[in-house]
Amino acid sequence: MTQLLVYRERLIKFYQNHAPVIHALLRFLLGFVSFYALNHIVGYQPELNHWYVEFLLAVVGVILPGSAFIFLLAVFSVVHILYVSSLLAFVVGMLYAILYCSYIKFVPRHGYVIVALPILLYLHLGYAVPICLGLTMTPLAVIPIACGVGVYYLLQTITSVVSTSNDTSISLYQLVLQRFLKNEEMYVVFFVFATVAILVYLVRKRESDYAFEWSIIAGTACSIVLFLVANYAFTIRIGVIAVILGNLASMLAVQVYQFFRLALNYASVENLQFEDEEYYYYVRAVPKISVAEPDKSVKKFSVRRFAENSARAERRKQEDRNQEISTD
Repeated sequence: MTQLLVYRERLIKFYQNHAPVIHALLRFLLGFVSFYALNHIVGYQPELNHWYVEFLLAVVGVILPGSAFIFLLAVFSVVHILYVSSLLAFVVGMLYAILYCSYIKFVPRHGYVIVALPILLYLHLGYAVPICLGLTMTPLAVIPIACGVGVYYLLQTITSVVSTSNDTSISLYQLVLQRFLKNEEMYVVFFVFATVAILVYLVRKRESDYAFEWSIIAGTACSIVLFLVANYAFTIRIGVIAVILGNLASMLAVQVYQFFRLALNYASVENLQFEDEEYYYYVRAVPKISVAEPDKSVKKFSVRRFAENSARAERRKQEDRNQEISTD
């Protein structure tokens, strides 16, 4: 365990020393994966459906601020939909604009959640999102969860309708809206993710040892049980093996994230009591784990210097012998 903590401190120090470069690489990776996923979900525009376009737009996303990057992703998906239906592209663009002006503009960091959730759902890695939000946010995390899930299933509905329908633009828009509002799987995913986020928040707020770790386990178990129940209670079809393996992998990933985010030493918990003029306080203090990296002293040996020292020692021994002989 001590060695893991030493590695943790080394990685944190490395991150602190190279934060700008790491941030740029992470933003590039997020951009590339996002454009890649959008090309595979709604890749109707042939000119945009190439890896080098994804690469160039990801590079541009590194330079742009966060809000502009989200705007670029929205425009990218709207341009794809425009290739199929101008009316449908207009409606989706208006929905994006309303979402940005009414919510993302005031809470910019939630915009990353709304962007990341559809991408991770497409990659079957979305189970970790509600657990992370429960660890780091309040129950208001259900708002970006609802927006992210809604965006993902809107794009999925568009893809499904376009691939199976030859109607006109107005009929296509009506069919998309009808299927989107009647999508049971969307409501199930939102309910499960919202429940998991709130459960993780409630468990990790408890004044008990390893509350964060137990909240991750409770959220994972709740997600698996609810998805399995929904699989048999509704007409949706969710892969049981995929749900279990995806949740377990997400639990492991979130545990690693929590270890690097906040490591607590529950063996040294202190319960403090003090008072002021108006209140008497009971405080439970849990110290963070901080391990100093052991200092290593390295001695360098030179072959030439070693030979010179050996020769000098032999000369001294010979001189001592000669001196003893002359004395006798």
